[in-house]
Amino acid sequence: MKTSKNRSISLIFSEKHWGIDSFIDSITDPIVIFDAELNIKKLNKAARQFFPGKPVDKKCFATKHKFVSACKDCLIWQTLKTGHSICGEMLNFKTGDPILLKSYPVYNSQKKLTGVVLIGRNSSDVPIKWMR
Repeated sequence: MKTSKNRSISLIFSEKHWGIDSFIDSITDPIVIFDAELNIKKLNKAARQFFPGKPVDKKCFATKHKFVSACKDCLIWQTLKTGHSICGEMLNFKTGDPILLKSYPVYNSQKKLTGVVLIGRNSSDVPIKWMR
């Protein structure tokens, strides 16, 4: 009986169950992970509505906007250039509500900037005191 119980516990916490995909899909805010060349490497279920087709390993601006280069005010590009988090917003095309965006730089163990994580938050979900 004890072996069965331990086996069940290990299955619950297995890598397959708690892999990065399961983890980010459990978050209801859009999350997109980019490499240093602006390619989408991962995105969660909430972010997939903003990117048509199969956007992984494609440039975000080519997939989303059909542009040939990065957007002028791109938060991802600014974060890659500065190494700092950047805030911005865009409109949710389905609801028309603003989505607050924040980009976070990702560094490797040698402290080299290797990518960016972009997280969105629907403004209707944000307390008024945070919207200043």
